[in-house]
Order: sequence, then structure tokens, then C-alpha cells
Amino acid sequence: MTMKSITYPSITALVFCLLMASVAVAQEEAVSVEAEADSSVQTDLGTTSAEARAEAAANRAQEREARETRRADAVSQREDAQADRTEARAERRSELNARSKERITNLAANISNRMDAAAARMQNIITRLESRIDKLSESGLDTTEASAALASAQTSVDAAVSALAQIDVTVQAAVTAENPRAAWVEVRAAFTSIRAQLRTAHNEIKASVQELKAAAQATDGQNGSAAAVQNNVEVSSEEATASITSEATAE
Repeated sequence: MTMKSITYPSITALVFCLLMASVAVAQEEAVSVEAEADSSVQTDLGTTSAEARAEAAANRAQEREARETRRADAVSQREDAQADRTEARAERRSELNARSKERITNLAANISNRMDAAAARMQNIITRLESRIDKLSESGLDTTEASAALASAQTSVDAAVSALAQIDVTVQAAVTAENPRAAWVEVRAAFTSIRAQLRTAHNEIKASVQELKAAAQATDGQNGSAAAVQNNVEVSSEEATASITSEATAE
């Protein structure tokens, strides 16, 4: 059997074929590695994206929770501040009411005492004037008009005294009212009415004295009574003038 010798070109061709085969294998491996790398990158990218979305969602949830917490804190602070203001206003009203009650009580006591004193002075004048009228009537003086005026004065004084007897009830109702300042209007109205009665009584007392003077002048000294009448009338006039109702004026 005869062996054929391998020529140089044949070796070269063989080496070339082997190299080409190696290159092909290398290319296939590179493609495979590249595909595997792409797959791994895609997987990693997908995982990273999911984690990022989850983290972003968690962050948004935390932000919402933080906003709700801040909002709730703000509402709570406003409510607390409003409650504090309400309590402060209630305390101020309470203090004002306490001061108003004290002021009303003291003012009412002062006014009623002055009015009581004025009414007492007028009653004293009326009593003494009645006695003089009786004496002058016995002396022959016509005291009809003077007596009528004095009776009207007595009615006015009686009305004032009666109202003064009830003023404490009106004052007590005012100081125990929810709004003492507003309730003072009723107290003031009561004092205004009493003051009017005292002024009327004062004017009627003066009118009675004037009627006595007129009656004394009309007698023209008959039966020697003019001098005595005039003297009694002047004394009564001075006493009547001494009663000043302005002292009982409620400001």
C-alpha cells in the first residue's frame, strides 16, 4: 500500500478550515454570551424598575401620610387656639359680669338712698305744711286750692316710696341676669319713674305754698289774719324750697 504525501497547499487548506471552524464556534459562543447578557440585563433592569416603582410608591405614601399628619396637626392647633380664645372670652365676660354686678349694686344703692332721703324730706314738709294749712283754715283762710295741691304732692310721694320699696327686687333681677349691663336698662327706667314722681311732688308742694300766698293776699288782712298767714306761708315756702330733687337724679 502506497501512502500519499500531503502537500503544503493541502496543509494550508486544512489549517484554514480549522481556523474557520474555530471562528464560527467563537462567534456562536459570543452570540450566546451576548444573548445571555442581554437577558440578564433585561432581568436586572426589570427588577430595578419594579423596585424603583415600589420605592416611589412607598415614598408617595409616606408623603401623603406626612401631609395628612401636618393637616391634622394644623386643624388640631386651630381648634385648640379657638378653644383658648373662647375660654378667654368667657373668662372676660365673667369678669365683666362680676364687675357689672358690683357696679349696678353699688350704684343702685347710692341712688335709692338719695331718693329715700329726698322722699323723707318731702314727707316731712308735707306733714308740717298740712298742719299750717289746718291752722290757716281755722283762721278763716280759703285753703281749698292749697290743700288740693298738697294732696297731689302726697300722692306723688307715696308712689315714689312704693316704687323704692320694690327697687331692690328689680336690682337683684338685674345683677343675676345673664347680661347685667343690658338688665340695667330696666333698673334705670324704674329710677327714672321714681325721680319723676319726686319732681312732681316737689312742684306740687311749691304750688301749694303759692296757693296759700294767693289766699293770704285775697283776705286783704281781714280779721287781722294777714300777717300771721303771710308769716306761716313764708316759712312753708322756705321749707319746700329746701327739698332738692336733683339729688335723687339717676345718671
